[in-house]
Amino acid sequence: MIVYKVEAKYIEAVFPHIEHLLLKPLSRGVGEVTIEHVKEYCKAEQQQLWLGLNKESNDIELAFTTEIITFPTGQRHLIIYLTGAKDHTIQSWIDAWSEPLEKFCKEHKVNYIETHGRDGWLKVLKPLGYEKYYTVQIKEVKYD
Repeated sequence: MIVYKVEAKYIEAVFPHIEHLLLKPLSRGVGEVTIEHVKEYCKAEQQQLWLGLNKESNDIELAFTTEIITFPTGQRHLIIYLTGAKDHTIQSWIDAWSEPLEKFCKEHKVNYIETHGRDGWLKVLKPLGYEKYYTVQIKEVKYD
């Protein structure tokens, strides 16, 4: 598996081939953003689009987005927002994404990689050195 960041100038061309992968995690949200928002953020370089390419089949099996957040203290986090992959492929890419992400972080002086997701990610990411930092839960406020 080869994991790489897509340059912003190629987002428009690549997006039709990976949109279905990103729609999976978007469907688990509560409508905060649409797929069009994600594409525009990546084109504007507010977020980064990463792909995982199966070297044998040349299929894109993974798509995920990240964003660098700089806090008032100067500390910088790379947030992994959306992660979508072909079913039953996690073992082919879970180890492969660490090296390019960490290299990107070093190039951009990022202090931490942070990921948001369901609790199932805890088991998968723990062997890679990730720890549970906090849990985000939401409740919709209904208006009459």
